[in-house]
Amino acid sequence: MAKAIKLSMVNVIEIVKMPHWFEGTRNVTLALILTLCSPSYGQIDTSLQLISKIDFQEQFELHDGNLIHLMGYTQLISAPIDLPSPTLIFEEGDSVNLSMWNLSQGAPHTIHLHGLDVNQQNDGVPMLSFEVEHDSIGNYYFKAPHPGTYIYHCHVSSVLHVQSGMYGMLIVKPKSNPNLTWENGFLFDSEHAWMMSEVDTNWHHDSIINHPHDPMGTMDPILPYYPQHFLINGMSETQLDMAPINGTVGEKIYMRLANIGYYANRVIFPAGMNAEVIASDGRPLPSPFNSDTVDVYPGERFGVLLEADAEFSDVIQVGYVNLNTQILENTQEVDLTISGFIGLDELDAEDQLVYPNPANDEVQLPLSGEWVALDLSGRAIGTLISENNNYNVSGLAVGSYILKNVERSDVSVKITIQR
Repeated sequence: MAKAIKLSMVNVIEIVKMPHWFEGTRNVTLALILTLCSPSYGQIDTSLQLISKIDFQEQFELHDGNLIHLMGYTQLISAPIDLPSPTLIFEEGDSVNLSMWNLSQGAPHTIHLHGLDVNQQNDGVPMLSFEVEHDSIGNYYFKAPHPGTYIYHCHVSSVLHVQSGMYGMLIVKPKSNPNLTWENGFLFDSEHAWMMSEVDTNWHHDSIINHPHDPMGTMDPILPYYPQHFLINGMSETQLDMAPINGTVGEKIYMRLANIGYYANRVIFPAGMNAEVIASDGRPLPSPFNSDTVDVYPGERFGVLLEADAEFSDVIQVGYVNLNTQILENTQEVDLTISGFIGLDELDAEDQLVYPNPANDEVQLPLSGEWVALDLSGRAIGTLISENNNYNVSGLAVGSYILKNVERSDVSVKITIQR
């Protein structure tokens, strides 16, 4: 990847009004925007676009079947708004252009890069940076900082817009090895990113989500907050049955924990996982420590390394503590299964082949049968089925995935789709 050129102008901000003929375009690329609109400010290593949108009909389904309106970010105009918004992954040192096209039909929005060391004008706080009006595009320029776990969210009427769904996780990885926490840090075999939040359905009616914007911030309809749904990656209760954590004895599992809700989270790992807290708010801890319980307050992020030395089945608990009353209001559970060693000698050498990797439309996997495709947040996004070892992956978007074999839960591979 090309080395970033030092900028002579480091505080370049552009908000671009798009012409009407542009409105129907899907999956707009930053390359076009930069060509048409951007000044010559240096080499960009990574360009990415988000679209801020609003639901005009209830579409996001909670565990009880209730549908709610959301505001949120997507990467395609046609994509439904999800909780959380897409996870953004960058490499340390990359010069990044993160673009937002606001199609909210009213309210302005921003992307606040929570925890990143970026300059003030690119930080997404409206009074100190800029806000993006409807049908306009704003560009945020920054150099990806230290590898770690961060958050992005809207900072316009932030109490309302964050609850409405305008948030996601941002991860910076070292260039040398994506399975390294940071340079000279800890190696891990697999990772799970958990964004924890809550939903008060009274805040998600159309009259609240689709409200007229008050630029003075005096008329925003802020209601009493009594959440009924407590989420991990947008899921709760029985929905979490679809997102278990499966590992093997000796496997190093890295947990990225982030809290974007208004309650504190108390994450309790089984004692057999030997949890070690190694990072906080995007930085390594000078003295990592072992603790089965990690308290994550609103806006905080922690990195926790897990490694089991025996087989067992249990759950990871996430408690939600009301900060006004200090009462534990709710507890969610995620199934955890640790099986025997991966045992590479159990499979023939030729069966270890994962080829090509990165893949385009087809890949050869170690075993035949059914595989579940998980994104890097641990969410199941689809299945691959074949009677031989060749699988069609054309339905997977560009990105990295963990593929787990259904018949052999102890066998998983990491694959990157690149086109």
